[in-house]
Amino acid sequence: MEFRETLLSALRTLGSHKMRSGLTMLGIIIGSSSLVAVMSLIAGLDRSVAVQFQSIGTDIISVSLYPWVQTGDNEEYRNRPRITMEDSKAVASLPSVGLTAPNIHTSRRLAYRGESMRRVHVQGSTEEYETIDNYPVESGRFITALDVDRRRQVAVIGTDVVDELYGLRDPIGRDIHVDGKRFKVIGVVEEKGDIFGDSQDDHIIIPVTTFQKAFGTRRSVVIDCQPADGVSMERTIEDIRMLLRVRRKVPRDDPDNFAINTQDDLLSSYNQLTGVLYFAMTGIVGLALLEGGIGVMNVMLVSVAERTREIGIRKAIGARRRDVTLQFLVEAVILTGFGGAIGISAGAGLALLVRSISPLPASVTPAAVGIAIAFSVITGIAFGVYPALRAGRLHPIEALSSQ
Repeated sequence: MEFRETLLSALRTLGSHKMRSGLTMLGIIIGSSSLVAVMSLIAGLDRSVAVQFQSIGTDIISVSLYPWVQTGDNEEYRNRPRITMEDSKAVASLPSVGLTAPNIHTSRRLAYRGESMRRVHVQGSTEEYETIDNYPVESGRFITALDVDRRRQVAVIGTDVVDELYGLRDPIGRDIHVDGKRFKVIGVVEEKGDIFGDSQDDHIIIPVTTFQKAFGTRRSVVIDCQPADGVSMERTIEDIRMLLRVRRKVPRDDPDNFAINTQDDLLSSYNQLTGVLYFAMTGIVGLALLEGGIGVMNVMLVSVAERTREIGIRKAIGARRRDVTLQFLVEAVILTGFGGAIGISAGAGLALLVRSISPLPASVTPAAVGIAIAFSVITGIAFGVYPALRAGRLHPIEALSSQ
């Protein structure tokens, strides 16, 4: 009953100064809304990245001229000698390497009966690419070793190509023109969605030998492979590195003139990005809560000064120091709690708005809500305890004699 009366009294007091209470809550609102919005965006990104990493396989080793995460001089990467099909065959012959799929890339215009798509990702590869890079077919079949050996004009296409060029028609067995060169569609790969904002479904896969016949042999090859059964990623990577350094005549003290990429590279880069976001969020939230906490302390001290006579009357009729202290502390916590609740609603709304108008995912988690509530309550206690103790320590006679 005592706590209930204290709570009602605190609510009445705050309600009688709506403008002052609202302005005091502003810092708490900004801090908690920023916390919820950023944590929601990062949680959505975490889920999206986990799904996307799963879609490209977990044990892929990709050898190319360019690292997936570039930190050096781009000119240095462009000047590297190209990786060849012979390099791919040499990598495939290593005992520590399992499946290997060389692939070559370009962007070309696709067309079918008056419909066209520009700058579509065209890739030449082998039958192993379906397994290594996790591209199972939804209908039809994937390219085979016989297609590669005989340089057949066949193609496997993504779902974006199907939607743009064929609509509701079944593309299997139909023609598709790649820069005017005719291919026969033999399969459609399952939809994979976007990865870091780029579609994985607006592409076409043809035999690597056909690609070289149609578009030339001077492009650098990307070698996708997996470790052999029972062999660790580290050993496989080291074997590939030593082989290519010898084949490409890299001096002992010089760095590699090729890149060996794994999912760990992307994950490390992603963790660095989210770490920066968390650091920035901590700074914003900390400053906002500090400003809000100072505002709460200031308002509560003003309230103590304004209600000194009321405190004296309450003590004169039997109120204990604990009762007065608890009332003012509850007022501070209610003030920050309301600010936190408004901030949580605003932050969740902002995160959902960003998700609806942009490709950035967002997922409001119970953890974000719980942390925002905890921060708000702790701020109320930390900055409200001094004014509350000051009110509780007032002597009733001195309080009653105040004007």
